[in-house]
Amino acid sequence: MAKAVSTIQSGETLTFSSLTDLGYKQAKIGDSLIQTAKYALEKISGFPEEISPEAKAELYAGYFKRYGETHPPVMYAIISGHYVQASVEHIDNKSVEKIAVGVDYAFALTAQEFGKLKNTEPEKHQLVAKVRDAVQTYASNRLGDLKRAAKKLIAPTGAERTRTTLDFVQSVTNAFDAFDKSVKVKQGKGDTTADVVRFRMARDAFWTAYNKK
Repeated sequence: MAKAVSTIQSGETLTFSSLTDLGYKQAKIGDSLIQTAKYALEKISGFPEEISPEAKAELYAGYFKRYGETHPPVMYAIISGHYVQASVEHIDNKSVEKIAVGVDYAFALTAQEFGKLKNTEPEKHQLVAKVRDAVQTYASNRLGDLKRAAKKLIAPTGAERTRTTLDFVQSVTNAFDAFDKSVKVKQGKGDTTADVVRFRMARDAFWTAYNKK
C-alpha cells in the first residue's frame, strides 16, 4: 500500500494516499470552484468583467473570514515599548501587556486610525500593515480565481466569448436590481442620500410612465 503523503493547502493539511487519491481531491476542489463561479454569475450583474463595490465588499468579507480561520491572530507582548512575539511566560504573566494581531484587529482600525499609527506607534503599524497587506493580497487572489472560473464557464475551451445583447427593458431591469441592492447597503451604512422607500417609489414611477401606451 502506498504511503500517505501530506501537504498544506490554504492553511489546511490534505492527505494523499496515491496519485489517484490526489486526482480525485483535486477534481473535487475544481468542481466546487465551478459551482461558486456559477453562483457569482447569477448574482453579480456584469460579472466577471464588472463587479459593484457592494458585491466586492461582500465577497471580501467572506475571503477575510476564511483567511482568519487559516491564519489565527499572533499574540505579542509589549516589553519596554517594543512588540515581541509572546512566549508562554509572557502569556501566563498577567502583568505583561499583550495584544493579539490578526484579521479582526487589523481591519477594526479605520483608515485614519491605521495611518496615525505610523507616527504614534510605528512598530504596531508594521505589525498591522503586514496583516492588512497579506489579507488584501489573499482576497484579491481569490477574486481572481473566481473571475477566471467564471470566464471559463462563459467561454469554455478558450473559445471566443459571445455576449447576448439585452434589449433596453432588460438592461434597465438589471440596473434597477443592482441599484435596489446598493441603496439597501448604503442606507445601512448611514448614507443619508440613500433611501430604500424613495428609491422604490421612483422605480415604480419610472415603469408606470414608461409603460404608458
